[in-house]
Amino acid sequence: MFELLLLIYLLPVIFVAALLLKLVFWLVKKIFQLAGWLIKHLCVLVWKCLLLILGVIFGTRCINRPPDSR
Repeated sequence: MFELLLLIYLLPVIFVAALLLKLVFWLVKKIFQLAGWLIKHLCVLVWKCLLLILGVIFGTRCINRPPDSR
């Protein structure tokens, strides 16, 4: 009788624990996907800023030349 009552009370607890574990795995997966997306976009943004800075530096060097130098 004790085993039957234990089983009846533990089945919902095991079911809820399984659902929570599934939720935790899903959240961890989504967090890693978000981190990867953020790192990817951050690298692209840094690269574009670096190119912009280099373009501005080289552009100002070309503009500031004396008129008779080639």
